[in-house]
This record gives sequence, C-alpha cells and structure tokens, in this order.
Amino acid sequence: MKREGESVQKIWTRDEVQKALTEILVDALGVKEDKIVPSASLVHDLGVESIDFLDIGFRVQQTFGVELPNKTLQDAALRWGNLGELGGILQHRYGVHVTPDEIRRFRGMGIPEVLRWVSQKQGITFQNGEAEKLAEEFVERLVEEFERVGFKVSLFDCGEIKKVMLQNLNSPKIVEGMLRLFNVASLVDFITDRVQSTNSE
Repeated sequence: MKREGESVQKIWTRDEVQKALTEILVDALGVKEDKIVPSASLVHDLGVESIDFLDIGFRVQQTFGVELPNKTLQDAALRWGNLGELGGILQHRYGVHVTPDEIRRFRGMGIPEVLRWVSQKQGITFQNGEAEKLAEEFVERLVEEFERVGFKVSLFDCGEIKKVMLQNLNSPKIVEGMLRLFNVASLVDFITDRVQSTNSE
C-alpha cells in the first residue's frame, strides 16, 4: 500500500527504454524514427554534436532519472585522442618513459613504427606479434574505460580500431571508431542498467 508522500517509480524494461529513447532522439535531433536503429552511431549516423549531448542528457535525466556521463566521456576521448595512454602502456609493458614531445612524434606512425623507435631508443628487441599485442592492450584499456562508466562496446568496432592503429595513429579513423562505440544500443544498455539497478535498491 502506498503511503502519502511516497512516489511510485516506473519500472522500465529494455524495450520501453528503447522506445522512450527513440522518441527523445527523434525530438532532440529532428531525425526520422527509422534512423534510430541499435547500430546507429550517435555522432556519425544521427549527427549528434556537443550541444545535442547536453540536450539529450537533460531529456534522459527528466525521463529516466539517469544522468549521462557526458563530461567523463569527453575527457576520456580527449585523453585517448592525444595518445597519452599509449605512453602509459609503453611505460607499463616495457619500462620506457616517453615524453609528451616524443608522443607527438607517434602521430604519423603505426604501432610497428613506434616499436621500432622504442627498440632504437632503448635497445629492446621485440618478438613477432608484439605490435598486435600493444594495439590489443590499447584497445582493451579503451574498452575498460568506457565500461567503467557503464558503456558496453562492440567487439567489431574495437577490432576495426586495432587494425587502424597498426597502420597510422594519426588516422581520423581511430577517432571515428571511438565515436562509433557510442551507438543507440550502448545508450539503451546504459540507461536500462541504471534504471534497473535503481529499481532493485
């Protein structure tokens, strides 16, 4: 029995979250409903820009009582985009300290060239397949960071990011790949997880 002053919180299913989020995105972005498919990238397919994230975040908060981690995700994207994490991985894996100026040198390189540079600088000999392992660790850390804030990511997109990293760390395809990780399905999953965990408390 409900007591006076108590509010009844809606229990959302994943399908209901999907439907309500679709309405939010259609209204906020002015896109047609048939464009809001699970694999649609928020940025590339739906055209979401920074200001749109704020609007969508506000609407999600109002509808579901869930706060999107916009600032956290923007900070993470900036940090990953400037390759600072790669310096950390090199330090962790090989004990190699890399200065910010040296990291900037990596921008036109693929990971195999970075390892050749490390080999020349530090006299380290790498085994075959080490570039793939380094790219894999980079992508794993990226995934872990997104998952820490509650976003599940597609393994396919991660594989694509890894392939590009082996060729060119300055490629816009890396940033595009990172942005593609934020799709409608990941947003639905994030919101669903949050509303269901709130309901179970």
